[in-house]
Amino acid sequence: MNILPNSISLESALLLGTGLVLGIRHAFDRDHVAAVTHFVSLEPNPLKSAWFGLRWALGHAISVALLGVLILWFNLKFDPSFERTAELFIGIALVALGIWRLFLLWQERQHSHEHLHPENKSKHSHSHSHEPGSPHVHWLAPTLVGIMHGAAGTVEIFVLIPLTFMASRWLAASYILLFSAGCAFSMTLYGYLAGHFYHCTNQAGRKIYQVLVVLTSLSGFVLGAVWILKNI
Repeated sequence: MNILPNSISLESALLLGTGLVLGIRHAFDRDHVAAVTHFVSLEPNPLKSAWFGLRWALGHAISVALLGVLILWFNLKFDPSFERTAELFIGIALVALGIWRLFLLWQERQHSHEHLHPENKSKHSHSHSHEPGSPHVHWLAPTLVGIMHGAAGTVEIFVLIPLTFMASRWLAASYILLFSAGCAFSMTLYGYLAGHFYHCTNQAGRKIYQVLVVLTSLSGFVLGAVWILKNI
């Protein structure tokens, strides 16, 4: 297997460009979007939400790169049960994320506290709510979820690599790199746009925002349950 090509033909360049486009599309798979949306709803801020998307894409790229090395350099053959097991864990993760997000929403509910006014020695109840944006999520969580998604999709990605590229590690690695770059671009963009949408919703009304979070959490939960049933 060749490591470096003497030159890149127009056909190879076009196929590499196809890898970039497929990566852009791959990010919008239902399970990917559902997982990232849970994190985005915690930080209804476009830039912070874009950072969630980029961290997910980083985990996805790390997983694909590591498994890619095993396949290209060591000719590792994955048992068909590997992908099925990885998909099962994705389903479990989606269910867990849905429950976790609903629990955090419950924590954001209004609370009442008694306050003593020294001037008239009277007490009254003061209500406040935990607004979204507090650090409820570990910074590595989106990356870890991305790693799981990358592991589950690696076999599918390698099926998409043109057969002519499999004879050259350099071209195959370039294809994976561009695929991952496209995936990172689209998921970061999705995070930004979704964060802007959640921000506008939160500004429009707290109740509307809470209903939206419930709907997205339940949809992620249902999708995860379907994923589990398909792979058990």
